[in-house]
Amino acid sequence: MNLTFSTTIEGDCSIVKLCGKILSDGDIEDLSSHIDQLSNWKVIFDLTELTHINSTGISVFVKTMTKCRINHGDLFISNPNKMINQLFEITKMNEVFSIYDSNEAALNQFK
Repeated sequence: MNLTFSTTIEGDCSIVKLCGKILSDGDIEDLSSHIDQLSNWKVIFDLTELTHINSTGISVFVKTMTKCRINHGDLFISNPNKMINQLFEITKMNEVFSIYDSNEAALNQFK
């Protein structure tokens, strides 16, 4: 399954739900374009339905976080599965990203 995504707005936050896999540049083209069109820069990537990720996915997360911070916002990660959580730990990305168990917990950090 390729990457699909949907965005919902909660207050001044965009919750981008990612579904499928991020394993190649082709998987992130539409997502990158979508991120560039967001009207606010408080972003939560909901990984509930993201099954696989590699360095391509991590790079789009880092680029998105950088854009958010340049625009006085931030990027939080929510609901990673066990495998993705382990990848964040192995690569020390858990020290770069704020990772939460739920969208509600992430939203509370923006208040």
